[in-house]
Amino acid sequence: MKLLIRADANKKVAMGHVMRCLSVADAFRSPDADVIFVCASSDARKMITERGYECIVMHTDFSKTMNELDKLVSIIRSTEADMVLCDGYYFSTPYFERLKKHVSVAYMDDYGKDPYPVDVLINYNIYGDGIDYERLYLDAGIPMPKMLIGPEYAPLRRAFLDAEPIKIKKKGVFNILVSTGGADPCGIAKVICERFLSDTVGESKLGVLIGPFSPDLEKIKKLAAGSDGSIVVHQNIIDMPTFLSGFDIALSAAGSTTYELCRMGIPTCLFSSADNQNMINQTFSDRDICASAGNADRGRDAVVDRLIEFADKCIHSYELRSKMAERMRSTVDALGAARIAKEMMNVL
Repeated sequence: MKLLIRADANKKVAMGHVMRCLSVADAFRSPDADVIFVCASSDARKMITERGYECIVMHTDFSKTMNELDKLVSIIRSTEADMVLCDGYYFSTPYFERLKKHVSVAYMDDYGKDPYPVDVLINYNIYGDGIDYERLYLDAGIPMPKMLIGPEYAPLRRAFLDAEPIKIKKKGVFNILVSTGGADPCGIAKVICERFLSDTVGESKLGVLIGPFSPDLEKIKKLAAGSDGSIVVHQNIIDMPTFLSGFDIALSAAGSTTYELCRMGIPTCLFSSADNQNMINQTFSDRDICASAGNADRGRDAVVDRLIEFADKCIHSYELRSKMAERMRSTVDALGAARIAKEMMNVL
């Protein structure tokens, strides 16, 4: 059995699509099941091959997927693939219709706007159960695929299976995580570091997780170098559960990391700086699971103000941190990727 994963990572779409597909790949791969990644460019190749997977680069434009179909169909034939899992925002109904002539198709959906003609549709997002997929497909006259909906399908990395959620401490030095995803188009991390240096939040230290496409990497490193150890820059984390276990509070972009923070029970304030983050941000806030600082596109400084305010509140309220951690832990477990892999295999 062979699965092709068609996903991209670059400065525009960041790393989330490839990262969550790597989790699915880890769960799918076995002595009887192989996985190969197919990307438009080589931006994600190193990250994928370091995880032990072959990566075929098509040298195409990731935003013009219809133009890549001949190459992709040729790869499907040469690899004798049984299924293609697509993850990205540039795929379309005609694209999937062409693929389905050659192979079974699964799609990682985030928006729920179109009734795609696929065999498996995955939307693990917190808001997934609020999308009326049944009506969407009925109105379009398209047979419904196998639907994998809600946070129970959140594809966390395999390392989270045995991870222990953090213990909520009552006092001491609090470690605050700043995570802005693979890219940080609004420059949130840099501004938080600047604010932290000018007005340190309680008795605390700041850990900044920087993605490979951050435009402010060198500036943040310079700020950290002059912080006397109160700011530490982190990159290329291999053991994410162990890394996260060192933090008490998180200020994070709404995305794949949100579900990992839930698994670890780390009280979190979310923000969004891209369209695909807005619904995650809003729904986690509406359901009183995480706090929200708003959308950085509509006012970065106001978002940073709310993030700093949240961190300060958390430091001074054990009750707030305890209740938020409990709600987060009850939302996400670490079995989502295994559930996705099992359902894809059942379809095949």
